[in-house]
Amino acid sequence: MAVGNATNYLSTAPFIRLSYGYRFNRLFQADAGFEMAFGAAHNQNPESTTAGYVMGGDHEFMAPLLGGRIYLPLHLSRVGTSVGGGAVHLHYSETAPSNGGGYGYGYGGVGGSTCYTCTTRGGWGGYGLANISYFLNEDHTFRVGTTVEYISGSTNGQAVANFPATKTTDHWLQLAFEIGLSF
Repeated sequence: MAVGNATNYLSTAPFIRLSYGYRFNRLFQADAGFEMAFGAAHNQNPESTTAGYVMGGDHEFMAPLLGGRIYLPLHLSRVGTSVGGGAVHLHYSETAPSNGGGYGYGYGGVGGSTCYTCTTRGGWGGYGLANISYFLNEDHTFRVGTTVEYISGSTNGQAVANFPATKTTDHWLQLAFEIGLSF
């Protein structure tokens, strides 16, 4: 089976991350989360539908993120730093509606729409991250910060957007600015 690198097929794109961390003590935390990138594959595949040509959507999911982190103690009272890692499932999909309205996401459709073309690919990998946060108040409830995250994994499956139908090694480097709440 052919093997390739996904660097040729993905580019810079906005993403959203929703996550939850349970802190066992002041140094160790378990993490779970979900991430979605919007249009990183730059799908340029128009589909012919009853309403004319429709550009297929491409969606890149990293879910679930399951791992943990270690907090590095600093002598600065309002600054926190951590490093962590874990496992992640990568899932890419491409969709285009068959009736020209709404998007069908490969799971039965939305709003009466069914997929004209639905393809997916996926696989497992790992991630590592580093975070620095600044606490806005003395009781460490509200914070702002930044996280650098590196994800690497192998995906396989159907051709999606610009991806060929071969096994690829995928690498994501993400920089996130975040707002947090601790309780």
